[in-house]
Amino acid sequence: MIVSFETSELHELCCKMEEADNKFGHINAHDLIALIADIEAFDNVEELVEFLGNEATALDNDSLLIKFGSEHSLKFVAAGTKFDKDLDRVVWQSVQRLKLLQISELK
Repeated sequence: MIVSFETSELHELCCKMEEADNKFGHINAHDLIALIADIEAFDNVEELVEFLGNEATALDNDSLLIKFGSEHSLKFVAAGTKFDKDLDRVVWQSVQRLKLLQISELK
């Protein structure tokens, strides 16, 4: 899959270990960068969700929430227009591009 980022700050946090380490600490930074690499290794979102199990949740608003570390989550949406919808809902098996919208602390 291909991952894009809503902002350049998100790109820096997810692709540069030093930036991620400063923001999240070494262990979480490693988990974050490894997770992005894992996402890129899959062919579609459905395969990714099966691999991650309960760490990934498709939300009602057609976004995807993925936990990393013990305190954070990533919120993605399908990117581009080359994916299927069924009754106006994203068919995750057809999604090959994700856009990261935000990183949040779990509550």
